[in-house]
Amino acid sequence: MVRNEEKYEQAVQFRKRGFTLEEIAKICDVSKSTVSKWLKNNTISTDVTKQNKRRAGQENAKRLKLINKTRLSERSVQHKAMERAAVTEFKHYKNNPLFVAGLMLYMSEGDLKNESQIRVSSAKKDVHRLFIRFVVEYLGIEKEKLRFWILMYPTHNEEQCMKRWKRATSLPYSQFHKNQVIQSGKKSVTLHDGVGNTIIGNTVLKRKLVHWIKLMNKELS
Repeated sequence: MVRNEEKYEQAVQFRKRGFTLEEIAKICDVSKSTVSKWLKNNTISTDVTKQNKRRAGQENAKRLKLINKTRLSERSVQHKAMERAAVTEFKHYKNNPLFVAGLMLYMSEGDLKNESQIRVSSAKKDVHRLFIRFVVEYLGIEKEKLRFWILMYPTHNEEQCMKRWKRATSLPYSQFHKNQVIQSGKKSVTLHDGVGNTIIGNTVLKRKLVHWIKLMNKELS
């Protein structure tokens, strides 16, 4: 039995019009639990709940689509601004030996496929030393943002390898990530200290680096 028939009828009518339980509770000046009890066995209320959930799902999908569209637009603007800056910077840097060496090094030893990551993979320590100098000076990356890991054979001594790479790169152990071991039956170590991997995760800077390489190739051709 409902104590306040007038509010109950109001609740039913508002529910038919698609109002939520929270909204009806505020309008009728009762608790949400009271409204829930009133409409518990009401088939229209059940249908409205389904419609509201479906509508909410559609609205969320539209909102996500709009957010993604906005993000893509912002990225496009950001990338175009970056490319303009890259052209200007290239004109100033193109005659600097370290700049040219860094680009040529990345062309031969770097990952050009991954759009969000700058990665140089080489067993040569001088390659990593030079590349670290390049990214710090020309890409403005703080040395503390660099990550490093080693690809090794089972016959390698991980502790020794890490010590040597640490000394070569001047990177602390805190910036070394989990090393990977190649499962191989080889008994002899063909790579003295494994293959070092210097990594920076940055989509915008990766695009700038790739754009510089394109400009350099155009300049040389």
